[in-house]
Amino acid sequence: MAATSVAALAAPRLGSPAPAPRKVSARASSAHSDNVHGTVVRSGTRHARSPWNPTGARLRLRASLSRLVQTPGAIANPEPEGPKAGTEDDAPVVFTFPSRDEDEDLGASQTESSADAPRDSGIVTFEVEPSAFHSMDDEFDAIASKVAADDKKKAEADAARPNPSPPSRTVIVGGGPTGLATAIALARRGWENVEVWERLRRPARPDDTAVWGDPDRSYNVGVSGRGQIALEKLGACERVLRYCKRVNGRMDWSPQSPDGVMRLSDKKYATQVIQRDRLVAVLLEEIEEKYSAQINVFHSTACSKCEWLPGGGATLTREPAFVGANGDDGLIDSPSSSATAEEQKEDAPFVRVVEPFVPFVVGAEGATRTNAVLDAMDGDGGVAVTRYKDTNPRVYKTIPINLPSEKFRSDLNYSARTKEGVALECLPTKEGMLVGILLVKPGDAKTCAILESKNKLRKYFDEQFPMFAPYVEDDDLARMAKRRLSALPTFSHAGEKSVHRVDFDFDKNKNKNKTSDALELGGACLLGDSIHTVKPYFGLGVNSAFEDVCVLDACLDEVAARAKSAGEGDSASPSASSWTSALPLFSARRAADAKALVDISRGFDGGFLTFVLPLILDGIFHKALPGLFMPNTIQMLQKEDWTFSRVARRKRTERVAQVAILSTLLAAVAWLVGKAAKAALGAIARAIATGAA
Repeated sequence: MAATSVAALAAPRLGSPAPAPRKVSARASSAHSDNVHGTVVRSGTRHARSPWNPTGARLRLRASLSRLVQTPGAIANPEPEGPKAGTEDDAPVVFTFPSRDEDEDLGASQTESSADAPRDSGIVTFEVEPSAFHSMDDEFDAIASKVAADDKKKAEADAARPNPSPPSRTVIVGGGPTGLATAIALARRGWENVEVWERLRRPARPDDTAVWGDPDRSYNVGVSGRGQIALEKLGACERVLRYCKRVNGRMDWSPQSPDGVMRLSDKKYATQVIQRDRLVAVLLEEIEEKYSAQINVFHSTACSKCEWLPGGGATLTREPAFVGANGDDGLIDSPSSSATAEEQKEDAPFVRVVEPFVPFVVGAEGATRTNAVLDAMDGDGGVAVTRYKDTNPRVYKTIPINLPSEKFRSDLNYSARTKEGVALECLPTKEGMLVGILLVKPGDAKTCAILESKNKLRKYFDEQFPMFAPYVEDDDLARMAKRRLSALPTFSHAGEKSVHRVDFDFDKNKNKNKTSDALELGGACLLGDSIHTVKPYFGLGVNSAFEDVCVLDACLDEVAARAKSAGEGDSASPSASSWTSALPLFSARRAADAKALVDISRGFDGGFLTFVLPLILDGIFHKALPGLFMPNTIQMLQKEDWTFSRVARRKRTERVAQVAILSTLLAAVAWLVGKAAKAALGAIARAIATGAA
């Protein structure tokens, strides 16, 4: 087996290890979807071996004897002495661990002398006396003890975590960031038989830089403090941040500021930018490495029908999804898919599968018209979907921009606006390229016509966006001209009372002929864009969706803890110990929050009176009376410990106070003006009388 030396471990007596780029090798998937003649086949694989850990066992440090120590630049000073003649016990010691891929050798295990080692391999070879490594035994023992203690602590915490008895099966409809995060949260609780149905094809691997360097593949999203805290709770934050680009501020150009204004932020959590589909790929990787025995993800699979059953479960119908390069829901399809919907239909026969009973259904497919779970819940059990008319619509096209690092900072959100209101918003990617989104009003026929011609686009960028024009390629403009216009989502929410469905009134005794005595009660809930769809101006969508997942997880914890303190058994159903009891609690904590988020976001999209003026007033009053008035609403939304409902209530109270203060000031000014006018008129009258006399 290929081996690599532990150059990355601390070696204080031999020098510091040089950092090396981390490479992620290919992994075999066991949570996947296969299409055999159009029929979705669930994987029967329960455990999979990762190339990073081919044996499937926990990696352990092991020692072996060899004549050479080879490390990638790890040994610096002092330069060790040459090897001394002696027995095998005097030979240097090489610490090794299994490589990520049996066919790849990330380090070196050669036995040639340093003089024979390749000069261009980047590997420095030294012969070291045994005593040099023997002196590090205490450090290695301490590392091993700490790792073992951490593993034991995590295992004890998971075992002690309160957990209601899970359903026999869970189906999450929607395999975007929200659906995959929900699957991870449930698997971390120990739930088995969790399925995710996703209508789009599987995205490329997150480390495929050739794919993710292409701006046509996906749009960027920003993971704020709310999202990072939620991902940390789910144990996936480190992996997600590995593929993100940190943004530390913004640079804005406008007719009022033609030279641009830079604003750096000092937030506790800097925004991390990642392509939306790449985020999906990262979460899929997390599932396959850690939870493949519990979660199965089926791509190109749509839920076409959802029917509720007595007792709270559902009958779901699934079928192959044919989604072209631009899907039915307005999202760009995965990088691996270039076939049109018609071509996909020709390649795969149509097979519809009816799942007669699914106890727990999670709707995480957004607010699209094809969301069968949302449609089935609308008007049922308190769920009331409200879709607002878009009073400020925008359409857009994307364009890559390669800003030179010697002239522009790579950690900023760049924005430029024209006099006509056309906006170009640009976010950086991990690979260094900016992905620009050109936002236009659909009624602006002149600008929309320009977007259809490469030559017109070149002239338009030269005139309207001269700061970016030199760094936009003609080939990219040609592709931009051919690309169709996409629309931003419209605002909607699922009501402020309920986002779940549970049939607690179902009586098994009255339904003996309809079901067995071993009836399993069920339920359903909505989260993510299904309960709060907003425009992506302030990065509230995906971050609030991750919060939804953590709130649901916390509700499951609370229900189990209450049952444990009350001495109830997990077998009581329905009762405080059932997982279904967490769903009403989730609605109580998240339904009103979802509506508040949409209401706040609609205010941002309303223009001067609902957006600009409140920001001005908040700035004035907060500066004058910081003890009474909070910062503006945008800044308040960055407070990770404040719910959206709390922010909305606070701002409503402040608006009343601001109106009262302004009214009092205006009344006082009016009284003073009136007094002054009365005095002036009296003086004039007296002067006239005196002159007449």
